[in-house]
Amino acid sequence: MLEEWFRYPIHMVWSVTNLCNAHCVHCSSSSGTCLPGELSEERALKLVDELADMGCIDLALSGGEPLLRSDIRSIIERAAYHGMQVGLGTNGWWLDFEKAKKLKKFGLQRIQISLDGIGRTHDEVRGLKGLFNRVERAIDASLEAGLQTHLCFTPHKQNVHHTEQVIEFALAKGVHLFNLSQFVPVGRGSQSMDLLPEQWKSLAILWVNKREQLKGLMKFSSHLAQMALVDPSLACQEGFKGCQAGMAQGYISADGWVTPCVMLPVRLGNVKEQALREIWDSSLVIQQLRDRSNLGGNCGQCGIREKCGGCRGVAYGLYHDYLAEDSHCWLHAD
Repeated sequence: MLEEWFRYPIHMVWSVTNLCNAHCVHCSSSSGTCLPGELSEERALKLVDELADMGCIDLALSGGEPLLRSDIRSIIERAAYHGMQVGLGTNGWWLDFEKAKKLKKFGLQRIQISLDGIGRTHDEVRGLKGLFNRVERAIDASLEAGLQTHLCFTPHKQNVHHTEQVIEFALAKGVHLFNLSQFVPVGRGSQSMDLLPEQWKSLAILWVNKREQLKGLMKFSSHLAQMALVDPSLACQEGFKGCQAGMAQGYISADGWVTPCVMLPVRLGNVKEQALREIWDSSLVIQQLRDRSNLGGNCGQCGIREKCGGCRGVAYGLYHDYLAEDSHCWLHAD
């Protein structure tokens, strides 16, 4: 049965450290320094084993900056040993060809590099002078090493005008995939930085149009739950659910807290105190998210809630209620 595939996350995002050399204005985890009680190497490797036992097939290592974790090799190798697809998200500062080549040898299959504007705009958003030039180097290094190379762009008021430029930059560099992420007002991200519903609609339409124009040249992915509103083909896909929080994906923080999604900071339990499977099975939050009749506001009344569900992170960021309506949606915007 299809629903059985979603009993546990098949895709897990894990911030292996909160340590970071950048200071992004929209950082959902408010990264900077290490958190007290970050998982030891022994517990980290046990966690990878638990994920494999639960049927996780794709592990995305995040942060902070995951390349600053000293035992990142052991984590990648353990996940690869279990046959997982292993990806890593980086700001690109530390990634050169030699490191990229080693990461591939350890078992890493893809790199996602963040780019939030061209030139100075990117450096300002990320709070690190010279980072844009490092991103260019990182992309070249990743491609040369034979890694699947993705570029991730998170639009907000400070950089939305750079959207098409970033897509063209990604195409010119030859990356394999462009990911349109979603700004969520959690962590350092403030509501004042958010876009209006009509702007999110325009971005979604742009994403669809660019995907069609560049078919065969570059792939496109997105975290925007409302994609089914502008791409009817998605609504026809049996497994497409829009927001995947608490369904096919989950998140684990550097200090072991489990949440339904990287953008939904509602704690379910800590892997230092309970087994991951036990946390997931016993969570009322997960049960509520999996039944979309629990949704409130416009999301609860929406005819496509089973194919969208609204972003639960956006709902939480605005209303402090993960079952509230998603204010990014343009269907019921004033």
